[in-house]
Amino acid sequence: MPRRSSRFFTAKMTLALLAGTSAFAAAEAASVPAPSPAPRPSASSRSSAVPLPAASPAPSPAAARPAAGKAAASAPKAPATKPSGSRLIDIHIGIPGRAYLGQTLQNLRSQFPTADVTPFAGQEDAFVAAIPEEGISCYVVGPSPDDLKVASVGFNFDQSYMGAKEGDFRTREGIGKGSTVNDLLGTYGRPAEISGERSGKPLLRRGAQNDDPDAPKKYQYASADGATKSYFVVQHDRVLRVVINDLAPLNRHLLKHPPEK
Repeated sequence: MPRRSSRFFTAKMTLALLAGTSAFAAAEAASVPAPSPAPRPSASSRSSAVPLPAASPAPSPAAARPAAGKAAASAPKAPATKPSGSRLIDIHIGIPGRAYLGQTLQNLRSQFPTADVTPFAGQEDAFVAAIPEEGISCYVVGPSPDDLKVASVGFNFDQSYMGAKEGDFRTREGIGKGSTVNDLLGTYGRPAEISGERSGKPLLRRGAQNDDPDAPKKYQYASADGATKSYFVVQHDRVLRVVINDLAPLNRHLLKHPPEK
């Protein structure tokens, strides 16, 4: 059973989403045995012998050459631990192979074993899957608990949000942490709609405008066939996150009616 704090986080993420690098430090400890006490020298030996500092053995040329090679080989290690493809978002799909529309809950859990899955509003056909340490949250819906698929997936770019960490995500076109509203408009053009962010279910239809200049805004973009609607949350000209919605299953299982024509 999930801990109470986990259920509390998931409830907050459910209300707010729909409107994510482990640090490793290597410490090297040299273990050197303490030297045995040397015998006290006699007066004659003190006058005739001058102690010399221990000389460190000089590295052989063979040992020196690999050292340079190791330094050169260490540079690509960081990107190798987190391939760019694992953080690259297609704005009407998600991250292929990792967290994406149409993905089964079983596969999502295989990708993120720590995902916390809880029922949405007590329903048996809609659940929230939260992965706060990755900055990801999803709605999974379906006709039964054994046949659930991702219908909405959100990725947090910037700042912690309702307990979710920021993830080093970026869309395939380059929008991510540090992007501004001008970058967004220059990349994707004029949005189909701009609306105020609100808590609750994923925004599927037109919502009331929020005139507060400090309030987050949703810049919404529909796919060419109208089947998906993705929105970027923008506040103070900064792009904070993106949410990708598959409209038909969300309407069917969350709103309980067919999609609008």
